[in-house]
Amino acid sequence: MKTSLFRSLLFGLAFTAFLGCSSDDNDGTTPTPETKDKYVLMTSIERFGAGYFTALDGLPSGTIQATNPKSLQVKQAFGFRTFGKWFFNRTNAAGETGLQKYSLNADGSLKDEGFIAGSTQYLVVNETTGYYLDETRGLLKLQKFNPSTMLRTGEVDLSVVQKQGVEYQAVGKHTIAAKEGKLYVGITYSTTALAGFGGDVFNAVEFAVVDLATDKYEKTIKYDGIRGIGWGSSGNKMWTIGDDGALYLYSTGLNVGLAKTSIIRIKKGETDFDKTWTFSTNDLQPVNSIVTALVKGGKLYFESPSVPLKTDFSNLQNAPIFDYYTYDLTTKQITKIEGMPQHEFAFANEQAITEIDGKVYLWVKNSTDKLESYYIVDGNKATQVFKVALDGAIQGFVKLPN
Repeated sequence: MKTSLFRSLLFGLAFTAFLGCSSDDNDGTTPTPETKDKYVLMTSIERFGAGYFTALDGLPSGTIQATNPKSLQVKQAFGFRTFGKWFFNRTNAAGETGLQKYSLNADGSLKDEGFIAGSTQYLVVNETTGYYLDETRGLLKLQKFNPSTMLRTGEVDLSVVQKQGVEYQAVGKHTIAAKEGKLYVGITYSTTALAGFGGDVFNAVEFAVVDLATDKYEKTIKYDGIRGIGWGSSGNKMWTIGDDGALYLYSTGLNVGLAKTSIIRIKKGETDFDKTWTFSTNDLQPVNSIVTALVKGGKLYFESPSVPLKTDFSNLQNAPIFDYYTYDLTTKQITKIEGMPQHEFAFANEQAITEIDGKVYLWVKNSTDKLESYYIVDGNKATQVFKVALDGAIQGFVKLPN
């Protein structure tokens, strides 16, 4: 009897303790599952050509593989861009020319969000407004679309910029940008033979300014002494909005034998070129090409080769001769970023110099060292964040918003 009573007391105490612990451990709320940041990596099997989109959970470190079971193979991996949680390629997975939109499924696979056939250069302004060039619909017209639905919604006629006697004329071939309610559309005056990729007939660049609220043409702005802004064949748009609010546009030199490479700008609050300012690499390396830059904290980040580029482009690709630099916008001092090997020409990689969570990341491709990687900048030095086990090339890397 005493034993049974003793066991009953022990059981009762244990049960009471269990209830107390259960009450403490479960306060009626469901634990929030940990969400990892999502990143997207684009790689190509060779330097250019077919490749993959791969989603990554969290910022990678060490050596990672270029693909995983959820990767999507695409016929053309030639750089890509993002807008919010969407990312865009200039061809669909089958390699057809047009604007392909993707997003990520919960399991890390890619979701096809729509395709606009015929689109070449493009701009996503917001969730419901975007513009693109479809040369079959008109060289002097911009097509308008809704990025949410990926449906064409109209067009903007810019035939007002046409000039008599010019063989080839197009708007938005290389550059479509937006800033503070205005659309800035590059105008190409070229030869039929080169169709806008070279052959510029005027020693100046001209842009049409369009009001975004009304889609009405307002004026043409002109910058004398340089030829060509951008090079509209890849995912690299070749312009940036700085943290100072200015629109920075790159004159790549690709259309004029790598001469007069420079960056010009339209300042915050203005709608015409800032004629008092230009950044040129002539003092550092006159035979050059600028296709990537970032403006942050009063500095302009850019790449430049350690030897002159050859005008036949023979050392422009597959030659690890480029270094990264900063240009102080106030003091005009140029400083080389140390701590990484030289890299090859960025060209199609829109994120060769990119900002993630307030930090600057730099792409490094060095075929000699078999290195495909990204580095993070701290002051005037950079350290490696991750590298990819890959014989081809990293074509872009982004963090998607949560």
